[in-house]
Amino acid sequence: MDARLLAVLGCPRCKGALVVLGPGATERLHCAACCASWPVKDGVPQLLPELMTREDVPTG
Repeated sequence: MDARLLAVLGCPRCKGALVVLGPGATERLHCAACCASWPVKDGVPQLLPELMTREDVPTG
């Protein structure tokens, strides 16, 4: 995922910051504020409502 693109993207649900989780084919964008995640395919975030999943990610 391009760091410049990540710097300007925000969570479509709550406008929180997004972080990249997972390597390669399992890469996802995750919002810690609302626990929403979206897939990234070929470096392109798929921020469509129907592709959103909710997942709690351990912080420690």
